[in-house]
Amino acid sequence: MPHKKKVLIDLTNYGKLTSGFGQIATNYASFFSRKEIGADLQFVYLLPKNCHNDFGDHITCVRANTMHKLFPFLLPKVDLWHTVNQQRKLLRLNGNTKYIFTIHDFNFLTEKKPWKAKLYLQRMQQRADKATVVTAISHYVAGVVNDVIDLKGKEIRVIYNGVERIDHLEGKAPSFVVKNRPFFFAIGQIRRKKNFHLLVEMMKFFPDHDLYICGDTHFEYARQIEQMITEKQITNAYLAGSITQEEKIWLYKNSSAFLFPSEGEGFGLPAIEAMQFGKAVFIANKTSLPEICSGHALIWENLLPEDMAKLVKDNLPNFYLDEERINRVKEHAQSFSYEKHVNAYLKLYEELLQSF
Repeated sequence: MPHKKKVLIDLTNYGKLTSGFGQIATNYASFFSRKEIGADLQFVYLLPKNCHNDFGDHITCVRANTMHKLFPFLLPKVDLWHTVNQQRKLLRLNGNTKYIFTIHDFNFLTEKKPWKAKLYLQRMQQRADKATVVTAISHYVAGVVNDVIDLKGKEIRVIYNGVERIDHLEGKAPSFVVKNRPFFFAIGQIRRKKNFHLLVEMMKFFPDHDLYICGDTHFEYARQIEQMITEKQITNAYLAGSITQEEKIWLYKNSSAFLFPSEGEGFGLPAIEAMQFGKAVFIANKTSLPEICSGHALIWENLLPEDMAKLVKDNLPNFYLDEERINRVKEHAQSFSYEKHVNAYLKLYEELLQSF
């Protein structure tokens, strides 16, 4: 019997659907398990210890535990190991094991204290040193990799994230929505890099609209926004907290526009999700967003609330009158399919395994 080549994909974020990494891991598990693969290939999923899903006969499931951190040799021997984001710490490389290290962002360089950022960067350098190939989720991220990581001549490849199609799914109106009022929508972890406070300030120029900012609110920045809303008596901006998938879909579908002034994106998934619904998307001219939106979003060149409001007012009325433009926006969003994304990684796996 020929040796089956084992490909381990670290999916230890699986099931954490409120985080981007969790959504990616969950989609990977689903899409790779449905793909037709050669008889000489065996996938190994490294999953969280509380995950008991069955993904089919050609998937071997390994549950991560604390012993694996202390004794990496307890992890399975594989021919190729794929670390799907830079936060994953488990790794076992043996002899000729090929290693793919995927990098999503370097937000820690500005979010963490200098000593901690230096430590994180050292860890990433160590992983890059061990990698056969480094992949990045955008050309922007690849540029930062080249600036701060010594690749020692190794190749870096850009493979854009897949974005799950959600525009055909049923939505459900959240209970916090004020009926019969048009609204803007924003979503993401409520962290300083998202610049949501600028949207709150902007809302004083839109007394006829509401703003719903949704996402994890356990960060101190969320308290600052709540305080701003109270102190400035802004009555049409709401920090709504985490929402369900159905509520998110409804908010995308029924919003007047999606607003995303973030300056800390390695990719910018919410902007593409909003485009699936043919929505007007307004973004900051920062990090990966102009690249990922590729001319299909309206760009705030400067982040001053009055100027931001002017761009929205100048462009929103005519946006939905241009059917061809809306169709181009939707087509662009659909170009980030998981099928294309998974196929790109399958091609890379096969390429690296050819030397065995």
